Amino acid sequence: MPNSSFDRSWRVPAAYRLLRALVRFGAWLWFPKVRLLNREKLQQSQAALLIVNYPASFRAALLLAATLDRPVLFLLPSQNFRGPFQKLMGRGLGIIPAGFTAEDPSLEMSFFTGALANWGAIALFAGGSGRKRGQRTPDADLAAKISAEAAKQQIELAICALHGFLTFDNRKTTPVVYVQGPIHAQSARPETSENSLEPAERLADAVQKNLEENVFALEPVEIDRFRRDLEDISHEDVEEEWSQLPNWKQQAGDLHLSGLVKQWVDKQNQSDPGRLVALRNLVDDYREARRRCWMGRFVVETAGPWQKSVFQIALAWIECLLGLPIALYGLVNHAAPGAILFLAGLLKKSGKRDPKVEWLLRAFVVLGCYSVQVLLFDLWQGRAAAGYYALTLPLSGAYLWRYLWLARHRGHLLLLRATLPLRSVRLLRARKNLLGKLKREIARYAESLGMPS
Repeated sequence: MPNSSFDRSWRVPAAYRLLRALVRFGAWLWFPKVRLLNREKLQQSQAALLIVNYPASFRAALLLAATLDRPVLFLLPSQNFRGPFQKLMGRGLGIIPAGFTAEDPSLEMSFFTGALANWGAIALFAGGSGRKRGQRTPDADLAAKISAEAAKQQIELAICALHGFLTFDNRKTTPVVYVQGPIHAQSARPETSENSLEPAERLADAVQKNLEENVFALEPVEIDRFRRDLEDISHEDVEEEWSQLPNWKQQAGDLHLSGLVKQWVDKQNQSDPGRLVALRNLVDDYREARRRCWMGRFVVETAGPWQKSVFQIALAWIECLLGLPIALYGLVNHAAPGAILFLAGLLKKSGKRDPKVEWLLRAFVVLGCYSVQVLLFDLWQGRAAAGYYALTLPLSGAYLWRYLWLARHRGHLLLLRATLPLRSVRLLRARKNLLGKLKREIARYAESLGMPS
């Protein structure tokens, strides 16, 4: 009978516990909350092979090492380590460079069984492999080989797929890790004698199915909408560039997204949907900024014929600037009556009282406040100054109403008209930033496939 547990006499080094505590504290500072779903599936007493359905990176390994409750030995490709410090830190945290590949026929299975006997759990990154849906990949085959070798060493192995929704660029997004499985080698045995597949092949197919079923993947409807948005933004950028060329007759609508872009979207949705969601948020932000810019242009163009006259525009600007001090003076003078009318509910029409009574009450409040203010000004500055001040009260009040109308019907339109060029520049910058980020992502993906950038 195979053992259901690994060698529990091996103890985790003190350096590992110390470094993991430091990494957990740093992860808490950057991400106050990291969620691990289905953590109960990672039993502490059972050896486990974790296949991380996320592109291999050192910071992803750090975050997973800080999130998982049990010690895990991470095998990370050597190119993901930058400098000797990361290699030294990785050694202490159980993140070691892996120079081998799943296709290597000389791969020593004894390394994996020895690591399982000590650490109890090994994590492999499978998100970077360019796999296609429905086609079994070397990651699944490697998991089946390790499981078969562990069975020979009387170690019962559980294979779990880890799906991550990790967005390191946005601290507001909560990272989530989902544990899928586990898959046991016994579950891959043929149920009937008619099944021609070997147990190892059935196990590899089961692992491949778990890798393809990413719980964080976007729905096909969302993927189609995202592709259409990318195509529309690309058309908008191309049309603007072509409009500056003389006698250019080609239409941007004849262009479509390349197959490489569509393939990259599908791959990101399968292995790293968090990055895809981050890019889609940029697209949504750009669409909202474009909507506001176009709405501003529409409001300005349909505001009225007065905007077609340079004289009327200049006159409105002069009155808005020069009339502001007078309006502020009127606002100060009428702060007290305005507060009393607001508290008494006399600023709005009420169906319970006669309109004539309401107007009489308003006039009584305003004139009463005028009298009190003039009296106070008389005690402070004298009778002559109070007389002049009394004349300014109704005049400043009348101009305050005039300035409120001016700000509502002219001022905001003038500001909107003046800021439209700045909004257009910001919109263009946001579009260039979005398309530039998309091009960099596609270039990295093409480089991973061995294609010329």
